[in-house]
Amino acid sequence: MKRRMISALLAGALCTGTAIVPAGAVHVTDIAGLGVMAAVSAVSSALESDGVHTTLPVLDGQAVGFGGLEKRVLENNATIKVLEKQLAGIGNTDIDAQFDAQEFSTRNSIANYQNQLNAAQTSITELREQIATETDPDREAQLQKQLAAAQASLIAAQSGLGVAQGTLDSIDDAREAAQQQLDDQYASMEKQIENIGQSLSVAAQNVYLGLVTLQEGLDTLDRNLASLDRNIQVVEKQVEIGMAAELTLANLEQSRRSLASQRETLVVQQEQAENQLAMLCGGGPDSRLYITGVPQVTSAQLREMDYDADLEQALDNSYLIWQKEDALRQASNDYEDDVTSSLDYYEAAKLDLEAEKDTVTSTFRQLYTDVQDKKRLLDEAQAAYENEQRNFAVDELQYERGMISKIDYLTAQDDLAAQEDAVRTAEHDLFSAYNTYDWAKRGYMAGA
Repeated sequence: MKRRMISALLAGALCTGTAIVPAGAVHVTDIAGLGVMAAVSAVSSALESDGVHTTLPVLDGQAVGFGGLEKRVLENNATIKVLEKQLAGIGNTDIDAQFDAQEFSTRNSIANYQNQLNAAQTSITELREQIATETDPDREAQLQKQLAAAQASLIAAQSGLGVAQGTLDSIDDAREAAQQQLDDQYASMEKQIENIGQSLSVAAQNVYLGLVTLQEGLDTLDRNLASLDRNIQVVEKQVEIGMAAELTLANLEQSRRSLASQRETLVVQQEQAENQLAMLCGGGPDSRLYITGVPQVTSAQLREMDYDADLEQALDNSYLIWQKEDALRQASNDYEDDVTSSLDYYEAAKLDLEAEKDTVTSTFRQLYTDVQDKKRLLDEAQAAYENEQRNFAVDELQYERGMISKIDYLTAQDDLAAQEDAVRTAEHDLFSAYNTYDWAKRGYMAGA
């Protein structure tokens, strides 16, 4: 009975108190199911519905390094700002004021019931005295009816007084329960905001790395276009002197048009990604951010990788595991508080937690081996590049001695540049794998 009374008081206090989440705001559980840009748009709409001005800063033309992305996102992203505003609302909720008002109202009710009780008791005493001396049967019957009404009023007042007194006795327990619920809500939302901040930071980093790939693609296309232009010039001369067919030249020109079209597509994609990166960092719809380069994974960082120690850190920090632990805690509380009479929910939550730990462990192992594999591929690419450098040295010497044509020499240059690109791509792949591994250690693991 006492638990049910506390629950009723708690529900009443939270319903009548200050709203925790702004009207129309996007809740953290809604963000999880949205795409990154859809989430930003939803948050902007939510802020507008609350009368909050959402004009975003223009970041057009600014350059940003990979290392500064996370800080930019956490400080400026619109989604994080509105969630932090909601969190502040929870933190500023005054539980005591809500229960103080309820206690004052309950004490007034007790006083009213006590007055009704006293009045009923007085009436009953007076009526009994009158009945005892009354000789008129009709008058006595009327007094008996009045006595019955007074006795009913007494019973109602006693019942109401008992309920009100029980409510008053339970207010302190309800106050404590409400504060605990609010503290749990604050801690839970704080943890979710941290995870969303990580998710958006990872999204920004992925867009950044995608821009690096786009730029490398543009560089490769530019080199291929330059090579085609040289070949076209040669074939044009050959056509003039009858050494090549017009169809050969037409095919080369068509290849060039196709490459040029591909380049235009990459440029459009690059502009879109630069805008997306700016929006993730808090910019407006017309903003663009430009990348400056990608860090390299050092030998020291690779040596410091310790699977067992890093796995323990990943398990301790995992948001996914925290979610299952929180569900287990809730299932335990529900059983203890008679919210559910079955242990099945609790046992299911335990199994779910263990399954999540296994999933995180398995995924982390894959991330660890992926770093090792990317390092192996980088070593192979570097070895191939060194071999290509030796080949180019021979071609360069032969060109200087007039043993090969300029076209052959420029082609050798292109081959060397292509192998250099392969090394750079392998370096970026290694960095991406290491960065994903590092995020997993910090507690963020997508797809686990």
